[in-house]
Amino acid sequence: MIFDQMEFHNVEAMVWEEDGYKMSRLPRDVAKQLDQGIRDNTSFLSTGVEVRFRLTGEEVKLHLRADPDEEAQTVLIYYGSFQGGWQYSAKALRETETVISVKYPEELEKLEAIARQARLPFSPRMVRVLLPYGTCRYLGREGNTEPPCKSDAPEKCYLAYGSSITHGGMALMTPWTYPFQVAHKFGVDYMNQGYAGSAFMEKPMAEYIVSRKDWTFASVEMGINMLKKPLSDAAYEKRIEEFMGILAADGRPVFVTDIFTHNGDMQERTELFREIVRKHAEGTKLIYTPGKQLLSNPEYISADMTHPTGEGLSQIAERWSEIMRQIPYLAANP
Repeated sequence: MIFDQMEFHNVEAMVWEEDGYKMSRLPRDVAKQLDQGIRDNTSFLSTGVEVRFRLTGEEVKLHLRADPDEEAQTVLIYYGSFQGGWQYSAKALRETETVISVKYPEELEKLEAIARQARLPFSPRMVRVLLPYGTCRYLGREGNTEPPCKSDAPEKCYLAYGSSITHGGMALMTPWTYPFQVAHKFGVDYMNQGYAGSAFMEKPMAEYIVSRKDWTFASVEMGINMLKKPLSDAAYEKRIEEFMGILAADGRPVFVTDIFTHNGDMQERTELFREIVRKHAEGTKLIYTPGKQLLSNPEYISADMTHPTGEGLSQIAERWSEIMRQIPYLAANP
């Protein structure tokens, strides 16, 4: 969405509160139809949110703050596909008002030449301020900006739905999330629709995903958040059948998986849930891959027994992207 002469990528609503604008990754009318956790919490987490703009003056200062969180909150600055240099690269986002200053690099024209030669997907003239995993608030800006041009970002876009594993739990930084890595491999844009602890495969979510016309292909990770939810196995199967049926009817490529390898308990129910997903993917247009095939190494699971480490997330990105190459326009990317 365009707000304050900038694009807030992967944001559908700016919600004003006394301590700043919260950025919702879902339209609020959709969020209100979903579980309380996603409605009141995880839809406001900033994974995959980028503040994008072109500078029309010498410098822009963004005023942001982070809600309290156990994890370090770090803002990353990119110029198109290029990570910012040491002066403008990673900035700590504090719970008090934090000013993020951005200028164009001195060698901007050289970066543009390299981008053209290498056919990089994003224009270096588009500043990308990547926000961290937690809840961030926008307080305002100083300096002049304009929204990016349409040609500044790739036309094709990848949407990823799932749990905290999709969302970015244990990724530490946005570029280490597997959706970011997959998008990078194919030179496409992406939208992170991961919802930590609240990916419950609800019908309104499936309807919302297919209603969006701005994604070209999608991936859907299902199951881990349902293991401890007080829902019968039969009710889970009915929910999966309905959710996947809506996605299968859309026509665009949708890659689906079940529960990734984990070292926690409830392994028997995990296998049952995997079988349910497999059964309802068969015979549809959905492209199914078992989660155990995408992530197979138990040593790539963190000490919490559930979330993949950086190596685990890279394994998911590498293996899933190889499967995605069966789509002709993705196969064309080396």
